[in-house]
Amino acid sequence: MNIIQLEQERIKLKEKLTSQYSAQARIIFLSKYFGKVLSTKNKNFINSFLPEFIPEYIFCLKNYTVTGMKPQNLELLIEQAEKIKDNGLTTSYQGFTEVIKKLKDELEKLQRILRGEATESVESKAYFPLLEEEAIKETGLTVGILESVSIKVNPTRASDKFIIVPSENEIEEKISEQVKLSWINAIRIAKQYVNRVHPFHEVIISFDKKAGFCKGNSLGTALTLSFIEEIFRTYNSPVSIKVGDGIAFTGGMNEIGNITNTSNDIIKQKTELVFFSDISLFIVPKNEELPANEKLIELKQEYPRRDLRIIGIEDLNDLLNRRNIVEIKKQPVIVRTGKFVKKNWISAITTFLLAILFAYLFVMDFDDNPFTYTLDGRYAFIKNKNNKVLWRKEKMIEPDLAKLSRHTKQYILIADVNDDKRNEVLIQNTAGNEIICYNYDKKIIWKHSFEDLVSSERETLNSEYSVYMLDTLKFKNKKSLYLISKNGPSFASAIYRIDVTNGKSLPGTFWASGHIMDCIIKDIDNDSKPEIVGAGYENGYEDLVFFAYEIDTLTKSRPTTNEYLIRNFPISEMKAYIRFPKSDFDNYEEGNRTPQYLISSFINNYKNKKFQFATRFSSRNQDVQIGYDVSYNLKDINIVVGSDFRVVRDTLVAHGLLNPPYTDTEEYKELLKSKILYWKNGKWVKKEELE
Repeated sequence: MNIIQLEQERIKLKEKLTSQYSAQARIIFLSKYFGKVLSTKNKNFINSFLPEFIPEYIFCLKNYTVTGMKPQNLELLIEQAEKIKDNGLTTSYQGFTEVIKKLKDELEKLQRILRGEATESVESKAYFPLLEEEAIKETGLTVGILESVSIKVNPTRASDKFIIVPSENEIEEKISEQVKLSWINAIRIAKQYVNRVHPFHEVIISFDKKAGFCKGNSLGTALTLSFIEEIFRTYNSPVSIKVGDGIAFTGGMNEIGNITNTSNDIIKQKTELVFFSDISLFIVPKNEELPANEKLIELKQEYPRRDLRIIGIEDLNDLLNRRNIVEIKKQPVIVRTGKFVKKNWISAITTFLLAILFAYLFVMDFDDNPFTYTLDGRYAFIKNKNNKVLWRKEKMIEPDLAKLSRHTKQYILIADVNDDKRNEVLIQNTAGNEIICYNYDKKIIWKHSFEDLVSSERETLNSEYSVYMLDTLKFKNKKSLYLISKNGPSFASAIYRIDVTNGKSLPGTFWASGHIMDCIIKDIDNDSKPEIVGAGYENGYEDLVFFAYEIDTLTKSRPTTNEYLIRNFPISEMKAYIRFPKSDFDNYEEGNRTPQYLISSFINNYKNKKFQFATRFSSRNQDVQIGYDVSYNLKDINIVVGSDFRVVRDTLVAHGLLNPPYTDTEEYKELLKSKILYWKNGKWVKKEELE
């Protein structure tokens, strides 16, 4: 480039920098200009045409966040920044080395996100992607930001007043209608929980990133949620609402709460913007779920491990009913009282002084008998019947699973093991390889670990087993605790029993060549002889299996292939043994050796007389793929297709990546059923051969 061309480029850049572009867009303009100047390799040109833009360049780099830029583009940006430093253009900016380090940290963060690895949690806010249309036209790239709003609500006397920050008239005109519609919907929801809502309010809406290019109504869904959250806080509502971590929303909202569309092109651009960010869940209008997933599948061709889910939502009620998106819970009385006192401390102080005497009479609770427990993901809190914490024990459990009693019961059991009218507490230790029985006072009564040595044709297994609790049962006049142990380095697992009074092993072990995931004890055929019914993996056949066998005192092995069979024990008689092979989607997904079991999905549905469990997308994605209902007759099986799975698989079918039929059809369900196999008289048969 000659000096005249460079001057023309300089003038164009100055015009762009005076316009209302985000830091993301400005750094792209600056980088392209800097690249042209640096490519001349002319020191005089470099020293003449770059210095005036260095302050703006550094400002934009400092404020850059992982949103929308592909890693290869960010790598080029870092390389360019280092060249600028080497040219001595940043010597007066002592912190420039730290700016480059921040960029490298952002690159590493983006690469971790694209590899599906955990990163620090994203602040809980209703984010919404904003596209910079002018920047997109200028660059040909998908440019934008993830914006959010902060809301302040104050009752007022005259009429509703909305103040938008930043307060440019252009911004207010673009979104004013959507603000009113979102407010109408938020007030309607608030009145369901708050007794008296003031008729008029002053509402301050602050764009957290001060974006000046918000157009149309696509912020409507996020804005409505932000309004509801702040109204509940303002009125000290009996319930609170919180948007989950790392969730972005797009779509307007009309006066009756229906979520309105953007367009196919825009939803695809926004999906790309969100894909290269730290968002893990993207909520879109229901009618645009398919094109959004099409774009997601396209992007995952290059980054298959990126953990981003897309959910289509029809209306506000649908949204508020999704607990994986919005958490609505009752506020503890003490929290509400604290908020009230903070606002009304003079009127509350007299009540407080009178109440303190009465409260003293009730705070002392001398009941030290364990009755229940709660978990917070790190500790188990042992409580009495009045919910007073007696003591705690470290127990690491994923917070989401810590709320599921059918999952936590395998780690903790409270029972009177020795019939002395005092309960004991049985807890799996931190390492997961031992069950410890404590008395009411946290003193250890006994410990149990499983260290049996067994072998198969393929290997001799070591004695490294995790231990989980199944249930208690009085069997052969012994109060027994049934346990499940899984071999850590390999495939074997066992169901067996111990004397619950002393932790010693009792006769009767059922060996399986695959990890058993969930079980219950139930008398299936009402003959007073209980069975163990469960589901899990079968490594020999590389399938998921449902199984049932009668409890006895024999040590035996579940049928499998010769290579995986646990040796030196008789083959177990099975009341039921059913194989569920991989779906075509499992075969499409790399790394799925077997169907992936959905953790803690096993349910004994007494009302409808069936057992239920499900598969998931993959080890990285916990969404339901296929649900299986097994009738109490242990023959009839119903199939339920997960809604997210339907969208993803149908998209693959539409693109010719999987064969028809489409997913939520009887034809596809029958295709799955035709592959299910039943164990009968020592061989595998189809259902029609059972009779």
